[in-house]
Order: sequence, then structure tokens, then C-alpha cells
Amino acid sequence: MYQAQQRQATLFSILIGCVIVLATFYSQQSPGGEGLNLPYNNWVWIFASATICAGVFQIILTKKIVLPKYWLAMATLPLGLIVSGLLIESTKPIEWLFRIGFVVAGYLFFITLFQFKLSKRHIENILYTLCAASIVHSLIALCQINGWNIAELLPQTLANSPISIFQQVNVHASYLVTSFFIALYLATNPSIKNSTFVRKSILLLCVFFTTTVLLIISSRTTLVVFSISAPLMIFARFSQFKKYRTLSISLITCFVIGIVAGNYSSDGFDKYETKLDLQRSHARVSIYDLSWQIFQQKPLFGHGLGNFEKVFQEAKIDYPDSVKLGGQKYTHPHNEFLFWMIEGGITSLAGIFVTLVVTLIALYKTGSRRGAAHIALLFPIGFHTQVELPFYLSSALWFLWLVILFDLHNHFKHTYPIVFSDALKRLISASTVLISTLLIGFFIHSLVSLTGLVNFIRSPSIGYSALATANSNLYFQNITQNITSTTLLYRDIALGQTKFAYAFINWAQRYLENTPTTNTFNDLALAYTYIGEHEKALTLISKAAKMYPATPAIQQRLKEISENIEIKDFKQKIQIRAVRIQGQAKP
Repeated sequence: MYQAQQRQATLFSILIGCVIVLATFYSQQSPGGEGLNLPYNNWVWIFASATICAGVFQIILTKKIVLPKYWLAMATLPLGLIVSGLLIESTKPIEWLFRIGFVVAGYLFFITLFQFKLSKRHIENILYTLCAASIVHSLIALCQINGWNIAELLPQTLANSPISIFQQVNVHASYLVTSFFIALYLATNPSIKNSTFVRKSILLLCVFFTTTVLLIISSRTTLVVFSISAPLMIFARFSQFKKYRTLSISLITCFVIGIVAGNYSSDGFDKYETKLDLQRSHARVSIYDLSWQIFQQKPLFGHGLGNFEKVFQEAKIDYPDSVKLGGQKYTHPHNEFLFWMIEGGITSLAGIFVTLVVTLIALYKTGSRRGAAHIALLFPIGFHTQVELPFYLSSALWFLWLVILFDLHNHFKHTYPIVFSDALKRLISASTVLISTLLIGFFIHSLVSLTGLVNFIRSPSIGYSALATANSNLYFQNITQNITSTTLLYRDIALGQTKFAYAFINWAQRYLENTPTTNTFNDLALAYTYIGEHEKALTLISKAAKMYPATPAIQQRLKEISENIEIKDFKQKIQIRAVRIQGQAKP
């Protein structure tokens, strides 16, 4: 019986490893961006859906449910989001659905992990696999930095950026720095005494390669993480570092060599100094200030899930420091708390706060040293969400963080018996299989949609049939309509026709109400000018110029329309090259 349970736990640990390790290596042609635009995120969700499904069946088969001590308090996180989402109308129902689904699925995944009865050894195996994966990601990044196209499967990057498969350099950095501290954590566990040479080598190589690549990246976020997590880990594990002296000296040696290699490869320290000098004038100060002002407008329930982009861009019009925000549009405020405060108000923030409080209680109850070690592991990704991408846009970090959080709350859990009637058991089983199948099918459909989008962008001559799959996909439908409508507008202009120009105008007017993007502003102004609606074009582009005062393309279009200068891109064709180059995700 015990051996069967161990084999079952091993299979479950492999499934969890697929979520946070294997999925992060999936790559296909992509124009970049965030969320499901990044191919590996789809596979993260595919494996996460399968994990939740397995957890439900584990509960049904054992007739028991294992819950962390503070499961009810932590349930306020999705509950607060759902309440605010139901009370405040969203202008983007698809975004509303994905926002709620993201948080609810994350909570279910967290609860699911407790059902698998993973031993300490199984959890350590998952973490060792993560360290090994970080070595591979570091090697991919080193190939990208040096322009070594040694395999067709390795994605090339613009300007030799070390992004590995993640397509966002700071997501990659947070993944690596988390692995670095997990390696130190594993190296000081009692089990290290009897570990094999291979396991110890994985930890040493992880420390060396992650240090090298992190110094090359020279992220300010990583610098802050090291200044907080390193002292915490040393305090928590100092006696173990002394006990395993040979391994500790080897770890320090690998760390120092990694620093030397990273600095030699890219002048890492000089880049840090340059970035720190620019920090005083960084746009984030203005982003946070404007976000706080927007939150104060509707503090209780927020502006509605999915409405951040709309309200933020509109608020930029009257913001005195709008130029400091740069020329790009913002889909998030580079801060997890502000993101949910704006969209869900205090109601959503309350759920986050309660979850944070009970986690701090759990950290306290584990003892000062063990608690400090867990803070050191949780802090890298937690801090990332406060200055970079929120969890909603970085699924790999979301589930990795939940696994680390599970390792903490696994110290406080209770088992409760559950009695199912035959009818209820069949209902739950059928519903679980159906929902999981639909979700997995959706994410696979999203990957196929992404392929069609890239093929059309590369070669518009292949026809609109390439967009058929994406046009029926909930996530990519808006992108497809954008590409289709804009392409037809430019075709009309190139041929001197108005067959699709009016259809584009009707679409763009509705689109800009919820998604005020620079390209659509420019194209709608172009369309107005083309059909002779000069005043409408001037009014529109004047508003866009106030919203995007630092965007050259908008300012150029304003000059062209206000001075009646011939717009040079009347004959422009939409043809963006999207070869196997993965550009960094833009804010």
C-alpha cells in the first residue's frame, strides 16, 4: 500500500514539474507580447489544468480532502475579486473572464497540491528539477547573448537579449534568481548529506550559471532581491552552511566565478551603475503616482476587471507629467497591488491583504530560521510583481510561486473525510473531465491560432483563411479583427477605393473606446482623412496627442493633419516580419 502511494506521489510530482519546468521550454514562432501571446504560457495552463483535474479525482477516490490550516482565509483572494467583478460592469467581458479565471484557477491549483500527499523527498525532487531547468535556460541565454545559433529550436532574440524562452528579460531574471536561492535551500537541507554527486553538481552548476546570466542581465530588481534574500538565507541556514563546509565553499567558489564570468562577458557592474543613475528619473514614479490618483476615483470596487488600460490612458490626458510615461501604452502599472486596486478596488485588495496576513502568520509559526528561509524563496517573485509584470501576465512565475507557497503551508494542514453520494460523485467527475477537456482544448486552439496569426503577418498573400482559427478564439479574436480591419483599410487606400474604409471606421471607433492604442488612433485618423472628414481626423488625433505626448508617430500624424501635409503612408502595406525572433514583451 505504501509503495503504491509513493508511486502515485511520484507521478503527481512529475505532473507538477511539467507545470513549472517542462512547459517553460516550449517555443514556437510568436510576435511577442504578453499572456497567451507567449506560447509557453499556454502549456503552463495545459499542465496546470491537468493537475487540478487529477487533484479532484484524488479527492473523489480517497474520500478525503487535505486543506491547509488557513485555506478559508486564503479563499478571500478569489472571493474579493469575484465580488468586485460582479458589482462593477466591465467594458471587456473577455478580459473580465480571464482575470477571474486566472485567480480562481491559481487558488484551486494551490489546494490541489495538498491532495497528492507529497513527501519531503518528492518536493525536493521538483525543486532539483527546477534548478536543472535553470541551468538549461541559462545556457540558452548565453547562446543568445553570443549569437550562437547552434540549433533551430533555440529562438534568436533582438539585440542578443538574454531572454531564453520567456520573451521578457525580467521574467527570465526572476525565474533564475528564484532558482539560485532554491539551490542554496536544497544545499542546506539534511538530505544533502546522502545526496548523489549528480544532485550536488546540479546545485553547483545552478549557482554558477544563474549568477553569470543574472550579472549579464544586470536587473535592478535582481539586485534588490539579492540584498534582501541573501542575508535572510544566510541567517536561516548559517549552521547548515557551517556543517556542510566543503559544499558551502564550493557554492561560494561557483558564485564568485559566476560573478567574474558575468562581468567579463558584459561589464555587468558598469551596467548596474548606469541603471541606478537613471533610476531617479525613471517613469515608474509617474506610473505609480497616476495609478494612485486613478484608484482614488473609485476606491471601493474599482473601475471594473479588464478596464485598466482604458482608464489609465484616459487619465494620461490631464496628467501634467504624461511625457515622463514614455510613448507606449500601458496594460498594467508595474505593480500587482495597484493593478488590482484600480480594477477591483479595496474589495480585491482586502482579499490579497488577508492572504498576505495568514501567510505571515504561517511564516512566524514555522520559527524564525525556517520562516526566514521561506521568505528568501518567496521574495524574488513577490518583489517582481511589485515592480514588473503582475502575475496575470506571467503564468510561469505565478505557478512557481504557488508551489513555493505550498511548501510553506504544507507544515499546517488537516485531513477531512468527505461522503459523496453516487449521483454527486458522477456529477463532479463528469464536470471535472468536461471543464478540463474544454480548457486544454482552448489552450491548444490558442497555439494553433498563434501559428495562423504569425503566418499571416509574415505573408499576407496567403489569404485571410490563415486567420480563421484565431478569429474564433476568445483570446485572439480582438487581435484578429484588428489585423483584418486594418489590412483591408490599407488595401482600400492602395487601390483608391472606399469599400472597406467605412467598415474600418465603425470598428475602430468602438475599439478605441476600450483599447486606446496608438496604431488604431493613427489608422482611424488616416481613414477619416482619406474619406474627407478632416475635422473628425483633427479632433481624434488631437486627443491622441494629449494621451500620447511622447509618441513620435502620433505627433507626426497630428502635424500632417493640422498642416494639411500629404500623409506619406497612404500606399503603406501591413507586413511585419515575424521570423523566429522573439522580441521582449513591451509594457
